[in-house]
Amino acid sequence: MTGRVAVNTDLNFVQGLMLHGAADLKKCYQCSTCTVACPLTPNDQPFPRKEMLWAQWGMKDKLFRDMDLWLCHNCNDCTDQCPRGAKPGEVMSALRNQTIEHYSYPQAISKAAKSARGNVVLFLIPMVLIALAIAMKNIESGFAFLTAKPIVYANMLPVNFIDILFLPPVLFAVFNSYKAISNFIGGLKEQYPPTDRGENLLPAVKGTIQDVLSHIEFKKCGTNKSRNISHRLMMYGFIGLFITTNAVFVLHWLNEFGFDVQVTPLPFFHPVKILGNVSAFAAFAGIYLIVRDRVKNSGTSILSLFDWMFIGNMFFTVVTGILCQVFRVGDHANLAFLTYYIHLVMVFYLLAYAPQTKFGHILYRPAAMIYSRYSGRNIDIFRNL
Repeated sequence: MTGRVAVNTDLNFVQGLMLHGAADLKKCYQCSTCTVACPLTPNDQPFPRKEMLWAQWGMKDKLFRDMDLWLCHNCNDCTDQCPRGAKPGEVMSALRNQTIEHYSYPQAISKAAKSARGNVVLFLIPMVLIALAIAMKNIESGFAFLTAKPIVYANMLPVNFIDILFLPPVLFAVFNSYKAISNFIGGLKEQYPPTDRGENLLPAVKGTIQDVLSHIEFKKCGTNKSRNISHRLMMYGFIGLFITTNAVFVLHWLNEFGFDVQVTPLPFFHPVKILGNVSAFAAFAGIYLIVRDRVKNSGTSILSLFDWMFIGNMFFTVVTGILCQVFRVGDHANLAFLTYYIHLVMVFYLLAYAPQTKFGHILYRPAAMIYSRYSGRNIDIFRNL
């Protein structure tokens, strides 16, 4: 006699998934073509077929603890080969977005990031805060920074003000990231208990870093091979910009404590300026190629607002950063300061809401990749690399 198996389902979850990027989910009839086409799936419990089934049934508890959502790199080979047009690649992307919302704290921010009205509110917060800071600093001088020569952005908002303004949301984001990833790892441990086939933690971290920097998974993609180049340009560009921002921060505070160092605006051939410019153009090129490919493949690849806000925020962060330098050098004060204000708003959105937006994938994917090595989940793949 066959025993009964209890399955916890949530139809509201299925409906929400279909509204946010997985509209064709129900077209899947479990032929497993997607799993056969996937160059990344492990031999043990391969994906994305099981994710398609769990999603159709609304088995959100299993999906939120599913490591394989993050081992998928959205190359869309599965979508290209699907005979029913169910777009499993887009379903996997939508499931990752739902996972970010599930683990995010507070969830209200992640929910807001999925709607136009919610994003208006999220942007209004830094717009108002930064505008108030500029007003407080300059109201007595009558906003003299607009006519002062040469153009110096610190005249509008000193670095000290920016540090004070940005530090609380950054710490807030760090706390939220720790809380979210801790809960995420707890879910992975429950669904994929560590085995004796797994690596020790440090080798697992080292191997994951090597995989991320080399983009070895992207190289296996068949349908969208160009993603290897575009994603790598964007990743290295933002790493360079992160280093540049922190270098400027260090230089400023060294100067504040009496050290004789160059502070902003830095000369063009200063090493930090060179790194910043090269990184900005690399990030811009990467984002441009991503958008170009997305538009080109719009018939088969549909992005949700959650995805587009992430791409748009990164794009405008980089573009406004580049234009700030162009307008400053060209001595266009009004355009320069307006662009700098927009740039600060974009950076605030990017940093403060990182764990609750699509940007959170830079936390979840490495965490899942590390744990996959640590638990021995897909050791067969790593042995064949």
